[in-house]
Amino acid sequence: MLIGRGTFSPGVGHEMRGTFTLTQQSKGILMVTSTDFFFDGSPAPGWALSLGVPEDANDPDVVQTAVQTDFQRLADKVEPVSGQQSGLIPNSIDINDYDTLFLWCFRFPFILGVGPIERL
Repeated sequence: MLIGRGTFSPGVGHEMRGTFTLTQQSKGILMVTSTDFFFDGSPAPGWALSLGVPEDANDPDVVQTAVQTDFQRLADKVEPVSGQQSGLIPNSIDINDYDTLFLWCFRFPFILGVGPIERL
């Protein structure tokens, strides 16, 4: 069952575009990006969740939330990523506690892009 969707905005100094959907599955929530998804690349990028749009990568709460909700990494290469991407948000993460999907650099604290979640 489709439970949410959103549109990505890039972080400072990055290029990111596309949309995503969140679909309830038996083992968690499947996040799938659109086929036109594009991200210009970063070392150690990964998907995480937050309450509110994260703005300060040096904020200890943003860093802690990224680590606690880390559910899927993209290729650890500084090269563009395009096309449909997916990741399963496990049932151990309560999606109801969050309203934003974001792409985080797990090597250097940096917000690569955000996507506020529209609940359906």
